[in-house]
Amino acid sequence: MPISPTNEQSWSLVEWALTVLTTMTGSAAAFLWRLMARLDRVATTVERQRVELDATKRTNDEIHRQLWDRVAQLNNDHHRLRETIAALPTRADLRQTEERINGRIETLVARIDRLLSE
Repeated sequence: MPISPTNEQSWSLVEWALTVLTTMTGSAAAFLWRLMARLDRVATTVERQRVELDATKRTNDEIHRQLWDRVAQLNNDHHRLRETIAALPTRADLRQTEERINGRIETLVARIDRLLSE
């Protein structure tokens, strides 16, 4: 029996080719659809993270500014404290004041004693 393509066999070959072409096209379209959906989710996630990063940067910049303001205030307080401490009396000054007050108290007691004895 000679093998000769009949009209029905050649149509089967065309059907097979169309089925393969349609399946590949459908598969490629489904692949692209899923890929675009994933890319859209990734883009949304990246945009959300960018917004969060910007908010975090603004917060960190504000905290950094507050920290530097606080450091400047502490530095000013430190220098004012040194000036205040330098203006405080020394032990020798306190001893002199104590001796002067004791002398005045003794003088006052002596006057009171004189007034009472008269």
